[in-house]
Amino acid sequence: MSALDAERFHSLVLANIENPYPVYQRFRESAGLHRVLRPGSGREPEWLVMRYGDASTVLTGRGFGRGAAAAAGSSAPLSASLAGGCPTLGAFVDNWLVFMDPPRHTAVRAVVADCLAQRIQEGLAERARDIVGELVADLADNSRIELVGDYATVVPMLVILEALGVPRTDWTWMCGRTAALQQASTFRPGNRAQRLAAAEDAAHDFDEYFRRILSSRRRAPGNDLISALVAASWSDGEGADDLLVATCVHLLASGNETMRTALSKIVLLLLRHANLLDRLLDQPRLVPAAVDELIRFDSPAQMVTRWAYRDACVGGRDIHRGDKVTVVLGSANRDPASFPDPDVIRLDRRNRRHCGFGMGIHYCLGSALGRMETEIGVGAIVKLLPRLRIDGEQLVYGEDLIFHGPLELWLRRV
Repeated sequence: MSALDAERFHSLVLANIENPYPVYQRFRESAGLHRVLRPGSGREPEWLVMRYGDASTVLTGRGFGRGAAAAAGSSAPLSASLAGGCPTLGAFVDNWLVFMDPPRHTAVRAVVADCLAQRIQEGLAERARDIVGELVADLADNSRIELVGDYATVVPMLVILEALGVPRTDWTWMCGRTAALQQASTFRPGNRAQRLAAAEDAAHDFDEYFRRILSSRRRAPGNDLISALVAASWSDGEGADDLLVATCVHLLASGNETMRTALSKIVLLLLRHANLLDRLLDQPRLVPAAVDELIRFDSPAQMVTRWAYRDACVGGRDIHRGDKVTVVLGSANRDPASFPDPDVIRLDRRNRRHCGFGMGIHYCLGSALGRMETEIGVGAIVKLLPRLRIDGEQLVYGEDLIFHGPLELWLRRV
């Protein structure tokens, strides 16, 4: 693989966005790591990690973290890298678990994970089944369904609102604000300043909204996640409203996009693999295994970034402190060295340690909730799929190198 090809990696993926896996395969077979210098692009150089073993080294190694400033030896907060005029968005970023390193990450994650597990144990799965059952019943008589907007977006949003204890009637507003907030991603196309401005407006709206909710829960606690977070025993300096608001927004935004994409792509795969759909209809107990394998096969999140905190050797390449390292999860999950016949969907696959939910200390905090939502969502909608067909020949995927999935998925009754 020539240096020129390495510089074209991202453009090649975008040009083949519906199915980037042949592009990944070419790079993975050529070398485990590729250096992308990005001359004239205005973006920092980076390493592309293509193979599962190397991905595991980066994602589980303490020599890699989430902070570019920390990797460069600076104590500046992550928000310092944002353009000016984004104070609320910056406060969110500095308090999102996904961007924290130990020891703060360890302390905050332990409390949030405990509160989330408590909520799941208190009957959230039963409420999720009720929510999904209502949605499927409403869709059952429709002659056409837009699965992404009518189902895959609604399921995770309503379930996380139920968990947080937020009014269900606010879900449409939440979806709009969440979409605007996600424009802050550096991997999104379009004018960066305009996208940051939209994200800052959304962050301000969320900040006001959740501060009102926190105030309400302090006066009258309920049986919900926000009440549990307010009442939790935090270490010194944590548990303040800035962290609590940011945590609520993080759970809402990151979980919604991941699960929406996962549900959409799993349904698409089931419609394209009739034998698999028939198996799930005959043996519903296989749904959890199918969800796990399909997330490996076509991961909702395709890439994740780390920064080298010290010099390291990965895959025979010398990575220096301060280097940006992008782990291509979609490629690692198709590595034949770890997953035999990686391009085949196998429900009996022995190795289920894929990185569809990440790895290491940043393994998806909401993975248990996400699996529950996805398994319930797939198990319910699968009963409608024999009567549905994809309506249209061309699917449109978002121009997004991280979250990978169709923007719309129209289905019609037959």
